[in-house]
Amino acid sequence: MDYYGKIAKGYDELYEEEQANKLSIIKDNIKISKNTKILDIGCGTGVSSNFGCFVAGIDPSRGLLRHNKCGRKVCGIAELLPFKDNSFDYVICVTAIHNFDGIKESLEEMKRVCNGHFIITILKRSRKFNMIKRIIGKKFKVYKMKEESKDTILFCRKP
Repeated sequence: MDYYGKIAKGYDELYEEEQANKLSIIKDNIKISKNTKILDIGCGTGVSSNFGCFVAGIDPSRGLLRHNKCGRKVCGIAELLPFKDNSFDYVICVTAIHNFDGIKESLEEMKRVCNGHFIITILKRSRKFNMIKRIIGKKFKVYKMKEESKDTILFCRKP
């Protein structure tokens, strides 16, 4: 069952304000130019893809992607990113990592395709919260952490 595909039509109504708040925090803590290249993993409808630069998004839900009007969109999974090594300046993953089947594999793929920084938000109420935070801490250098009402936002780079 594709839960997100079923709610795709109303996704923005349900989550746009919440996602926009996280996006605002992210934008306030990174430097973006019109030449910046960003990969948005778990991009959904594109709410988290509004940066004013080139953004590619990947999401496994075709239903959500049909409602996504931002940049280049790919239907796929984080554990197998269809992009070349070091293709992006930033990789962002907003409130999605707890849904991944292979968290370690997805983080390795993020490291492979990015030559700069990683911003990963973790849903606080997820049963996997502590495990995800621990794995991120082992695979990346976390240089800043911001608390949002529902997520912890980790700003990272390669060790």
